[in-house]
Amino acid sequence: MYNTKDLNDFFNHHLDQVNHPKKIIVGYSGGLDSTVLLYSLTRINLNIPILAIHINHQQHHLSSEWEKFCINTAKVFGVKLISEKIQIEKKLGKATECEMRDHRYKVLRKYIEPNDWLMTAHHKNDQAETLLLSILRGSGVDGLSGIKPIRIFADGMLLRPLLGYSKAELINYAKIKNLEWIEDFSNEDNSFDRNFLRNKIIPQLEKRWPSINKRFYKVTSLALEASERSEDIAKIDLFSIGNDKYIDSEKFIKLSDNRQRNLIRFILRMKNLQHPSYKQLVDGTKALRLIINGDKNKYIKLPDANIYNYRKKLYVIPQLSIQNNESLNLFPNKTIYLNNGMGSISLKKAKDTGIDPRILQDGLKVSFRVGGEVIKPSGKKHHYKLKKLFQEYKIYPWMRGRIP
Repeated sequence: MYNTKDLNDFFNHHLDQVNHPKKIIVGYSGGLDSTVLLYSLTRINLNIPILAIHINHQQHHLSSEWEKFCINTAKVFGVKLISEKIQIEKKLGKATECEMRDHRYKVLRKYIEPNDWLMTAHHKNDQAETLLLSILRGSGVDGLSGIKPIRIFADGMLLRPLLGYSKAELINYAKIKNLEWIEDFSNEDNSFDRNFLRNKIIPQLEKRWPSINKRFYKVTSLALEASERSEDIAKIDLFSIGNDKYIDSEKFIKLSDNRQRNLIRFILRMKNLQHPSYKQLVDGTKALRLIINGDKNKYIKLPDANIYNYRKKLYVIPQLSIQNNESLNLFPNKTIYLNNGMGSISLKKAKDTGIDPRILQDGLKVSFRVGGEVIKPSGKKHHYKLKKLFQEYKIYPWMRGRIP
């Protein structure tokens, strides 16, 4: 049976393993699970600021009422609450589960500062649903390990302290404490895969196997152990043939196919990049082997990253959406901030050589490379192809299109 002491024990355990949190952020929907979590956090002596964040998806006619309920409940609990409305483009009349989840975490990510802990109220029943969905999608060990109890998220940590408890236990606790919560009627919409499993499939499984959630929880725990072992092997491989910036391509190709895929998967996770499917990984590592052995292609594309083979080293680089046809005007005393963390550009007065101030009156056009550019570098007598200069100065190929 769940009680506040269990949450306190969870804190004591993890405070010994990770940095002490600067603040705790709770994703608060107003439903049973997050209400129990938020209330429980206020009942233990943490001496850590708590911030509740409510996200109004605007997908239901009662969304505004739910938002008001969360604001009032947080006030009763003595917790600061921030509420944000998000607009999701609907497909076939409604947003998908994945879209809403992605939007939620995108909002939550904004509020995470270094050493913050984000907490969500996932429980044992959620874990069972996630496992079944992973099986139906043909997931590997990572997918079968289900919802992770703790992981890195943005600049902080994401923790799920209620994963070991069933929904029935949380309901019992909420009734004992006379808590009120929102019943989201969209949970009855079985066109959502998770709702279909929750409302139709799992009840049938529970009739045949009453302890099914415990069994599912055991499967995810064992899969998590296997996933962590794979991660340990990946760390050994990474630092024996490279580092967190690149890996030696000639040593990489000597690894077994399985360890190659395992290493690429680990690097993507380490860089917080999207996990490719098993087929994408198989095809990607096969293409990498061809590239390393002399194929004319120099890189492979994955959903969220490109892997380049450059000077006998492999680099995993996040994909950036740069509009090469986009141009900006730069004026004196102004700074242009580039997207995707590419820095900024500004003009400063020069003592000797520089740009004629008369040219600057109409602003300098700032654009990205499209190919075929020719320039005359300062101090040089002749014009040179930009491509040749990049090669001469050993500019990484993936950086050439990012230099304005």
